[in-house]
This record gives sequence, C-alpha cells and structure tokens, in this order.
Amino acid sequence: MFRFGVSDFLQVVLSGVAMGSIYALMALGFTIIYNALRLINFAQGDMFMLGATFGLTLFVMWRLPFSLAFVLTGLAVAVVGMIIERTVFRPLRRYPVLNLIIATIGISITLRALALIIWGSQALLFPPVFGDKPICVGGLVVMPHYLWIIAIAVAIIALLQAFFTLTLPGKAMRATAQNRDAASLMGINVFRMDALASAISAGLGGLGGVLIAPVFFVTTEMGALAGLKGFAAAVLGGFGTIPGAIVGGLVLGVSESFAATVASTYRDAVAFIILIAVLLWRPSGIMGPKTR
Repeated sequence: MFRFGVSDFLQVVLSGVAMGSIYALMALGFTIIYNALRLINFAQGDMFMLGATFGLTLFVMWRLPFSLAFVLTGLAVAVVGMIIERTVFRPLRRYPVLNLIIATIGISITLRALALIIWGSQALLFPPVFGDKPICVGGLVVMPHYLWIIAIAVAIIALLQAFFTLTLPGKAMRATAQNRDAASLMGINVFRMDALASAISAGLGGLGGVLIAPVFFVTTEMGALAGLKGFAAAVLGGFGTIPGAIVGGLVLGVSESFAATVASTYRDAVAFIILIAVLLWRPSGIMGPKTR
C-alpha cells in the first residue's frame, strides 16, 4: 500500500526545490538574454553542459578546490557567452529575429560537437563534493548536496538582484531592456550591455551545470533536456520576468519531484502536462501580465 506521510511530503518538496533552483537559474538565463536581445537562445542548455564539463575538468582533472572550480567555471562559460554575442548575435541583429534563433540552434549543435571531441561520448562521474552520506534535518533524511544547491542558488539570485538594483551596470542593463533607443540617447553603450547580458546568461547556465553535476553523470548531451526544462520554467513563470523565472523553476522542480514519487518514468511528461495546464489557465504564465 502506498503511504505518504508528512516527512515524505517535506522530503519530496525539498528535493523538488533543489532541482527547481537549477531550473530557476536556467530560466533566469533565458530571461536576461531575451530582455536584452529579444532572443530565445536555444544554446542555453549547452551552457549548462559546458558548466558541468568545465567543472569536471577543473575539479577532477586539475584538482582545484570546488569553490575555485565553481567560480572559474562560471567565468569561463560567461566568456563563451560574450564571445558568441560578439561574433554571432551582434552581426545578425540587423536581420530578422528568425535568423538569430536559427543561429542559436547552430551554436548548440557546434558546442555539442566540440564537447564530444574534447570530453568524448562516455558518461563521466563527478564525485560527491559535499559528502555522500545522508544527513537528518528535523526528521528528514536528505543528501547534503541538495541543501548546498538551494543555498548557493539563493545566494546567486540575491547577488543578481543586488546587481540589477544597486549597481550602475545593472541599472543600465534594465534601462536598455526597457527602451534601447532611449538608453542609447542617455549615453549607455547598449552593445556593451548586450555583451554583459549574454555573459551573465551563459554564466548562470554554467553555474547550474556545475552545481548539478555531482548528482548526475556528466555527458555532452545533458544540456538538451536541461535547456528545455529551463525554457519551460521561464514560460511557466511568465517569459521575460525575473520573478517569474524563479517561481516557474520552483514550480516545475516540485511538480517533477511529486510526479517521480508516483511514476518516475513519466516525471518529465507530468511536469510538461502541468506546464500546459497552467498556460491554458494563464497564457502569459504565473507571474506574467493578465491577458484576459
């Protein structure tokens, strides 16, 4: 007989929040680059993959401390994002947005091919970073890595919020997103803001990848589903809104976690069924503007 007590409920919520935190970082990446370039970046999932593979190289092969590998991974993937903005997105801005979207698909395929050459097709093991023994928290038995994922994701989101509200570059990015022409007339270098947005977006994906790497095997194909989930989370919360990206990620993560308790095989399908149901009720997403 299937039993589901309070402790089981809280445990499912906790693991769902941990995965939802990763989806929220991915959704934030989609949101930031969309607000800056009005572009849906289908290569965002590959930033996630690059984060996991870069992190594996730095932490396992080069034996750097995880904290240093974590920071360097975020910076390295951010640089990749900035290079892509400068060499692909910026020259294509004069053409229809469809060209840009197709370019992101091409970037995604190219990055996966390069990763396959460098890291191979085998699934790679990322060792436990924070220990592999479950710990008890108020009657709950959880893996320490899930708690660290939540704590680090909260810290990243808080830093991002502080950047957008307290710093001059952050305010300039918001102004550019609201009205590009007006921001340019005010002396803001909008192209520099585009590059910064692309770097932050890619960096968030990379940090998500290195955070979740110790939970799953690292493969060059892992970014495809993660990118899809991040995009779904952004749409679910309200595409283009930062609070919506966070809420959408958490709702998707918790929904998946509950679906896994019933039928783990269908957890992805159940999550997307919930996404469709929410969008039928509120087409602009949970935090998006009301359209009817």
